[in-house]
Amino acid sequence: MFKDTLFSIVSESAEERHGEFGIRLHPEHPVYSGHFPNDPITPGVCLVQIVTDLFEHLSGKPCQMTEAKNIKFLHLVRPQEHDVIRYTLDWEMVEEDLFKVKAVVSAEDTLFAKISITLKSTPRR
Repeated sequence: MFKDTLFSIVSESAEERHGEFGIRLHPEHPVYSGHFPNDPITPGVCLVQIVTDLFEHLSGKPCQMTEAKNIKFLHLVRPQEHDVIRYTLDWEMVEEDLFKVKAVVSAEDTLFAKISITLKSTPRR
């Protein structure tokens, strides 16, 4: 949904049930004109959607969030303050096409968010 519009992947590594990404946010994206003019802040819902987008990138399948188990926003993400934001994902398959995904969003020594969601693979449209 937001890959290549709100953000670009600049680095990635993946192992079984673990992935690490460096992403670059695009401060010119329209979401920032309303959130907020002259002081862009990445909306929390976008930080969560990026987890889904990154998991889709890894799995090669479209996904839909079915549950938000635990989400903690710890610091504001201002796209112009950090060149690269790091997403660390760990997941487990709980049943066919259903995954529990835990993500940590950080940059340098700042922890922005901890996100635990459940994603379901969906058929391609």
